[in-house]
Amino acid sequence: MTEFRIPKLNNNDDSYILVEWLAADGQEVKQGDPLVVIETSKTAEELESPADGTLVIRVHSGDCAPGELIAAIGAAVEVAEPVVPEVPPLESGEIDVVITRPAQALIERHGISLDRVRALGKKVIRAEDVESLADPREVVELPRAQRQAADVVVLSHQTIPAAFTVVKADVTDTAKLTRDLSKHARTLIGLSELLVKAVADQRAEFPHLFATWLGDGRIRLAEGSHVGVTIDVGKGLFVPVVRDADVRPLDAVARELMDYRMTALRGSFRERDLEGANIAVTLHSEAGVEFAIPIIYPGHVAALSLASTQQEVQPGDEGFMVRQTVRIGLAFDHRVVNGRDAALFLGAVKRLLEEPRRWLE
Repeated sequence: MTEFRIPKLNNNDDSYILVEWLAADGQEVKQGDPLVVIETSKTAEELESPADGTLVIRVHSGDCAPGELIAAIGAAVEVAEPVVPEVPPLESGEIDVVITRPAQALIERHGISLDRVRALGKKVIRAEDVESLADPREVVELPRAQRQAADVVVLSHQTIPAAFTVVKADVTDTAKLTRDLSKHARTLIGLSELLVKAVADQRAEFPHLFATWLGDGRIRLAEGSHVGVTIDVGKGLFVPVVRDADVRPLDAVARELMDYRMTALRGSFRERDLEGANIAVTLHSEAGVEFAIPIIYPGHVAALSLASTQQEVQPGDEGFMVRQTVRIGLAFDHRVVNGRDAALFLGAVKRLLEEPRRWLE
């Protein structure tokens, strides 16, 4: 015969409540089978059978203390009259459902509301009860970096009255020039690098687009062009900052962007790499992306987007020709910048991308 006594479940309680037996009196049970639900002050526990044999219940329900004998298990157990303590009736609503730990884990994993659990109409909720409510689709937690991005996106939409405009630039000649520029600089120079530099060079003429919104109708003008650039190589979205890009040569900007791409592959960004931007350029080079609306970082006034290069057939003097075009988008805080200035800003950036000789001056 194996005695089945209440173990010490925590250090806070001197007594527990025996809520429900999961096996019937006289039933054959096996070691490890769930036998009884015990409620503590914090949770409900399922206790398992310590042995194989016939279950003889000694205490059916009510208060019980650690170490108290509540059942016996054996092949030939002498059945004794079970002890059934008197349990005073409970006031309506005094006890809510009791949820076992495995059931609670499933509830949290599947995001099931307590109202749905109560609707089962059971006093004790076990794992199999929750499984009947669970959506078979798995609930997963987003990576930490994505959760941070989500916070930024929500705050941006909640606090910035953004407007958006877009221009199309013909970069056929510029795309050819980038090969020579890359060879001369001994680093990759493409449309992304040219756009970062072109944007940075506009601060003197369009200072409001690089400002910081302070509230109450006030902005703080920037002392330099610090351009945040989106980089995503499959290990999360990062926005490292190219500082003072307006006073640095194009090849230096290009080298820093290449360093940032390698840092993204290694996943080794430092906090200072990601801080201090006052405008952002978001890159959308995936094939088929014709234009994108960027998110303005909270506190900033503007963000630009560069979509992928498109092949377009256009009429020319000697028939039709294929041209390479890109769309550059500008999202701007309409409290600070109006549509006319936004269009002028984009026009200036467009001219730098369309006229390659400017990069040779």
